[in-house]
Amino acid sequence: MLQMITILFPSIALIGLGFYLFQSRILDEKFWNGAEKLNYYILFPALLFNSLANADMNMGHLNSILTVIFLIMAMIIAGVYLFAKLNRTPIAQIGVYVQSLIRFNTYLGLSIATTLNHAEIKSILVNILAIAIPLVNVVSILSLTDKDQLNIKNIFWSLIKNPLISSCILGITFNVLNIPIWSGFASLLNAFSSSSLMLGLLCVGTAIQFSTLRVYLKKSLLISLLRLLLIPLIAFICLQFFELSHAAVIAIMIFFSIPTASSAYILTKLLNGDHQLMAASISMQTLLSVFTLALILALLQHYYV
Repeated sequence: MLQMITILFPSIALIGLGFYLFQSRILDEKFWNGAEKLNYYILFPALLFNSLANADMNMGHLNSILTVIFLIMAMIIAGVYLFAKLNRTPIAQIGVYVQSLIRFNTYLGLSIATTLNHAEIKSILVNILAIAIPLVNVVSILSLTDKDQLNIKNIFWSLIKNPLISSCILGITFNVLNIPIWSGFASLLNAFSSSSLMLGLLCVGTAIQFSTLRVYLKKSLLISLLRLLLIPLIAFICLQFFELSHAAVIAIMIFFSIPTASSAYILTKLLNGDHQLMAASISMQTLLSVFTLALILALLQHYYV
């Protein structure tokens, strides 16, 4: 357990520092708005491109890994819509439930991947995180959009213009076609990537809102327990039916154990979803993941190492 806490400590410390700086108003709100835009449009796309362009995508079992991931995600989404239909849940909350359960904090996931002293786990996790980004963005938008207002053309173009998705597509293209990257530009990408993780985790801390937690305490707690404990358990059970390496199993389990993305709040607000419930879910998951991630990583180490 101590080793797992050591692995998670840099991420937890940066999130905590971001929360403190935001709440103490040492840095004003304009700084954080600018930092989020800088990371979203420049630094984080550079990190995704760099990770995918240099990732090992020739792993023989990558198709099996992605099949497991998408199968479990499909089960989660189907479960949410079944629950919503039985309880006549409004579309504004359906989108919150879907995002809370399938979106993931890429900053935290990549931070763990870079901290782990295991090249294969890191490579698999980076591939999973980057390849899953377009899928979860599509599903998130659809879950917040009423079927009478669906416009496939607009959704398609909005996804193409998304800097995260376009950087993933570009990175995969460079990787598959084996296009060389000039060493000077590669060094710049590495600098951007390091800055993105640090800044991204600081911004995650600003998303923790205790005021909304008090209002939506029970609901956000239930959503968080489903996301951080039940879904990893379901994933672990499903993985027993596939012949995957221990590294692949650990990478998939980490993927399903990290909390939802803080950017889900912005999308929910833009598409008129229940953004206050989304904020509460993000806050609760971020706080609880400090303990659940350490527990799950420790159990995985005990079981597989």
